[in-house]
Amino acid sequence: MQHSGVKRILARGVFVAVALSSLGLAACGANGGSSGNKALKIGTDFPVSGTDAAVTLPAQYGVQLAVQQNKDLGNGYTLSEVDKNDEGTSGADPSIGASNIQQLISDSAVMAIVGPFNSGVAKQEIPIVNKSTIVLISPTNTNPGLTKREFADANGVNFDLLHPAGKPESYFRLPGTDDVQGKVNADIALAAPISATTAYVVDDSTTYGKGIATQFTKEFTAKGGTIVGSTSITPDQVSNLPQLATTIVGKNPGVVYYGGVTSGGGGALKKDLVEKGGNMAMVGGDGIADDPAWLVTAGAAAVNTYGTVAAPDISGLTSAVAQKFITDYKAAFPGKDLLPYSASAYDAAMIEITAIKNLIKAGKTVTRAAVRDEVAGISYDGVTGHISFDANGDNAGAKVFSVYSVGSDGKWKFAQLVNG
Repeated sequence: MQHSGVKRILARGVFVAVALSSLGLAACGANGGSSGNKALKIGTDFPVSGTDAAVTLPAQYGVQLAVQQNKDLGNGYTLSEVDKNDEGTSGADPSIGASNIQQLISDSAVMAIVGPFNSGVAKQEIPIVNKSTIVLISPTNTNPGLTKREFADANGVNFDLLHPAGKPESYFRLPGTDDVQGKVNADIALAAPISATTAYVVDDSTTYGKGIATQFTKEFTAKGGTIVGSTSITPDQVSNLPQLATTIVGKNPGVVYYGGVTSGGGGALKKDLVEKGGNMAMVGGDGIADDPAWLVTAGAAAVNTYGTVAAPDISGLTSAVAQKFITDYKAAFPGKDLLPYSASAYDAAMIEITAIKNLIKAGKTVTRAAVRDEVAGISYDGVTGHISFDANGDNAGAKVFSVYSVGSDGKWKFAQLVNG
């Protein structure tokens, strides 16, 4: 954590606020002040380069669409966007994410942020936004320990560090969490057509991967399944997994569960398993589901992969609001993929924009703290359904998951919606 950077920003924000206050004006610093400048901004932080870009860029596009549609906020206020990339040398980098958040906070015009994509990055960013009282809404974070104290220790989360005493919760998220998603994944593995009774569990060593794999294991064994082995893939092992594949095939599990993202080694492992004669199904979560990069990495071996996304598939969205979003997205980004998290990211941005607009319409001063309060109490009907937040910052609405599978044609296909 780079606390010193936050302190410098806080100090600068207080100084500016005091100085301008004496002139009858106000400036928005990291302490949640207001902005005399009516040119407001929303920030994003996603890993939008490298292997993960195929999944993350469509989420960023969702935010961009929301901003494009709301450039004029009314009463002289305008809106623009500042995009940050937290991709490192081997996937999303928590330290880069933390630095990105600090940079966004230092921009006094930034009223709220959408992101991050990865739970491991969120673990670094949440303490910063909570101390600074600036809204951060993730359309994708699913690690339960980020908001639920009972899951914190098991997921390597220092809950008190993330949620400083006396500070309001400024971190919010839309999807169902991994304690729910891991159970859904186990149910998929146990049910037809997989009908597994034994499983080998692999994770990619990330906070997300380990967390969801743990929940899968608990549910799978609680319902009568047996875990025949487990291992973590470290970043330096991603390019050389044949030995692990040989070990797994030797255990002959009915299913291989992979907790992690595509770039963490899952696609490469699926390819190696098939090459070693392991044609069993592989099940994973939203780190791999419907990811085009998975198909590229695993190649022909991608067949018989199942994954869940903690968001409703676009094909299942039939409301007028959803249909308009789909039309507008395709018009704004022709030829670009429209994925479930495109809609979730759009909703996250629209919640922040709605909060800002509510303040403007009410004639209230637009501050980061005021935006946070509006978001905390919001009741919003979006593309993905009705959204409100509980005291932890979690979506209080239904926890819907989309199930995808790779068929004989080597393509991801939406299978069904399930409730967690």
